[in-house]
Amino acid sequence: MSKPKAQLKPSNVLLVEVPHQFIALCEASGASPQAALRGMAAMVCGLQYDEDNRLVPLDGAAA
Repeated sequence: MSKPKAQLKPSNVLLVEVPHQFIALCEASGASPQAALRGMAAMVCGLQYDEDNRLVPLDGAAA
């Protein structure tokens, strides 16, 4: 039997207002606003989410 995947548990929660255009863009692209914001924050930090939702360095980022 395979080991169940660990659920992501937010360590920091931030309440932020976003323009309605951002929500519309997310809906049009099929991404959730939460996932889009997490992805942008990760990129600013030089990280990306892999296929297992783990944060890893961006491809080509200096170590």
